[in-house]
Amino acid sequence: MTLEEIKTAVRDLSADERRRLAVFILDLEKDHLKNTLGPQISEDLQALSRVLQDAAEKIKRTVKGSF
Repeated sequence: MTLEEIKTAVRDLSADERRRLAVFILDLEKDHLKNTLGPQISEDLQALSRVLQDAAEKIKRTVKGSF
């Protein structure tokens, strides 16, 4: 089935059926993003957390050393 055939078939659906199809497509996109970008975002957040913790520790050591 070509994209044009799918578009024609979607036009023939009722409004309710088109809405259900739209929700289905959005769920597919959500799952795709979750599976492709989710792990990378998680890794980036963990790396950021480590950097912030290291910076906080350096600041603590500097403040303790100056007193």
